[in-house]
Amino acid sequence: MNIVVLLGGMSPERDISLRSGENVANILRNRGHHVITIDTAEPHFIDHLLNSHADCVFPVLHGEGGEDGNIQGFLNVLGFPYVGSDVRASVICMDKYLTKLVAIDNGVPTPRYTYIYDPDNVPPYENVIKTIGSPFIVKPCNTGSTIGLSLVGNEDDYNTALQNAFQFSTRLLFEEFIDGLEVTVGAYSLDGDIGTLPPIWVVKPDKVFDYGTKYTAGGAKHVYDIPLDSKPLNELLSNTKKICNVVGIRGVVRLDFIVKDETSYLLEINSIPGMTSESLVPDEVMHMGNDFGDFLEELLKDAL
Repeated sequence: MNIVVLLGGMSPERDISLRSGENVANILRNRGHHVITIDTAEPHFIDHLLNSHADCVFPVLHGEGGEDGNIQGFLNVLGFPYVGSDVRASVICMDKYLTKLVAIDNGVPTPRYTYIYDPDNVPPYENVIKTIGSPFIVKPCNTGSTIGLSLVGNEDDYNTALQNAFQFSTRLLFEEFIDGLEVTVGAYSLDGDIGTLPPIWVVKPDKVFDYGTKYTAGGAKHVYDIPLDSKPLNELLSNTKKICNVVGIRGVVRLDFIVKDETSYLLEINSIPGMTSESLVPDEVMHMGNDFGDFLEELLKDAL
């Protein structure tokens, strides 16, 4: 098959996209496919794509321009089949506020929150803690890899967190910090059916699963023996399938939860999860006993 892997881009997650995309490309090349990589930050990437005669496009673009529906709409217009979620699902997953609204409307728990859409109308620190308690999380609505995210425990933290987050978006989410188990679960769509990968308990050295911990070998432990009874674990998987069906995901996604007192609180959905050697989804696929290359080929076939 003639495959184009789109990678790089201009988002703050560019470096991870380059690593993820090259990993996917190399795996598919080793399985006999003709694969070229195209960096969407290149001035003439559209010409390269049009001249590629690709049978299928595999976007491995993280963040703005890759997961927000823009590249998906572009590929629709050009008529290229592609792996992954369509425009509608990508928009919902990329926007943490929209994800939260859809989850709440469908009975999937999420942490308490305050939504900020005007940088000139940010509530005082005291008002925030009255609403969602302390400590709390400040994060941009439309970035991934915990970029721009801060844990706030006092007013000085708050001011610093605002400066940090507003570098990446004019819309922020303040979210209750729940000190529980951080559990991530991959989900995929094949032939219209949603399947789940084995959930991972992410055991991290600090309270926040930050950028450095995510993408450094040995930065966090991936533990499959999650200290949960069958009922909360089944609820986690049930909520995963429910929200994925409602959103209408395609390809493979990754959902992040915090689990406390047997309740799973949805944090976000990553519509194009990391595909590096340290990433969670490849680990989950292999833990299930499947070859990751076989899994990628199944996603390609489903896209055609």
